[in-house]
Amino acid sequence: MKDHTHENLTELLRRFMDESAARSAQSDIEAAERILEANPVPSPSAETLSAIKTRMIAAARRRHTRIRVFRAAAVAAAVVLTVLIGQYGHSPTGQPDINFASIIPTAIWESHDVAADDPDLVYFTSQIRQIESQMHDLETEDVGTRDSDVLDDIEIELIAIDTEFWKG
Repeated sequence: MKDHTHENLTELLRRFMDESAARSAQSDIEAAERILEANPVPSPSAETLSAIKTRMIAAARRRHTRIRVFRAAAVAAAVVLTVLIGQYGHSPTGQPDINFASIIPTAIWESHDVAADDPDLVYFTSQIRQIESQMHDLETEDVGTRDSDVLDDIEIELIAIDTEFWKG
């Protein structure tokens, strides 16, 4: 073992073991190195090296072919995706786009007072005004008799008469 390598090994072993265990491990490693130097490994034959190279070349070609196939599939997927995205915003030629303004009658669109021309809006507007007036009356404590109050009184009287009739 070279002197520099010997010093590095000694330093490394001392970091992980105590002094006696490090010397013992170092002597075992040096003995193993002497055995390996005494018994060199024979080099492989030219036929074996040629067979290994042939296998490596074949494996590299298979890998390269797979990569080419995957690239082609990725490009095809990108083209299909681009076409689908390009077609997404367009409506088919046979179907016209929906014009939402055609749902509401033209008279209402052309009117200057939409609330007065739309029957639903007229009803809701009158209901809102009635509630506003009732709220105003409650705030000012103006509790006068109104038509709706008279109707409520009549309904209460009819219920009372109906109840007395069945009681006998």
